Amino acid sequence: MLKTYPSRWAWIGALLWLFGLQPAAACTLWGAVGSAVDGGGTLVAKNRDWVPDHRQELSLLKPAQGYQALVLRAVGGAEPGIKAGVNEKGLVIVSATASQIDASQRKAVPQEKELMSHLLATCASVDELLKKIDRRRRPVFYLAGDRTEIVLIEVAPEGRRSIRRQGSGTLHHTNHYCALDGQDLKRKPDASSRQRYARMGVLLQDPPAPFTIEDFIRFSEDAVAGPDASIWRTASSPARKRTLATWLVSLPTSGSPQLYLKTANPGEPEQVYRISVEAAFASDDRGSFPLGSEIGR
Repeated sequence: MLKTYPSRWAWIGALLWLFGLQPAAACTLWGAVGSAVDGGGTLVAKNRDWVPDHRQELSLLKPAQGYQALVLRAVGGAEPGIKAGVNEKGLVIVSATASQIDASQRKAVPQEKELMSHLLATCASVDELLKKIDRRRRPVFYLAGDRTEIVLIEVAPEGRRSIRRQGSGTLHHTNHYCALDGQDLKRKPDASSRQRYARMGVLLQDPPAPFTIEDFIRFSEDAVAGPDASIWRTASSPARKRTLATWLVSLPTSGSPQLYLKTANPGEPEQVYRISVEAAFASDDRGSFPLGSEIGR
């Protein structure tokens, strides 16, 4: 289990939420598949940005029925839960907040609890995931992939959805609606979201595909737009959202998926881990495990 952050971060986060001063939510999602990946297969990545008011855990989900999954979980804070995961069948799912929709409006929509863990436990492929996407009702963005395709899903208010599915090429997203018409939304796209979306579009064209996992790691560390608008955000003040993790899964055409995980937890030095997903599933661990263990090296 990762160490707890200093208590002052919890007070900062709580005050921000209490007075409605929280900066816009931010995550960056990107993926490549087929001819866009060196050697074929799939790459799916997420830079996770949030207020540093909690800790993160890497957990193994071993349900009595269903597929095992390796997940990144937020514990504590205003928005706990699973933020990214990959299961034993090679399905990876990452999500981003639809911050064009006010948080109170998002939370007002009824939603099945622990939906991400349910999808990872019951879906072996993108095709199976899409058959259950109607279970997701709250506004959100998903990027998912298996060994042969990737899909980008936008869920808007009133249950409207956009699905972009590719067997070759790239997809990327940040925190504003791109495929769905957002003219009826009260909030305009956040400047940081627009900048990160444009920047990732440039990175996915330079160098030209096919991409390697090292290319995607380099993209995850891009900081050309400053502390609050870059792909890797360091934040201009302690109270602002910043990048807490990079979750990057390589799904080869055959063999074990590989997880690259970089954490930047409050009060701790940055840590980088490269994990064989099959090795994690073969372990005797259940629940959270130390990232410094054999699995997390």
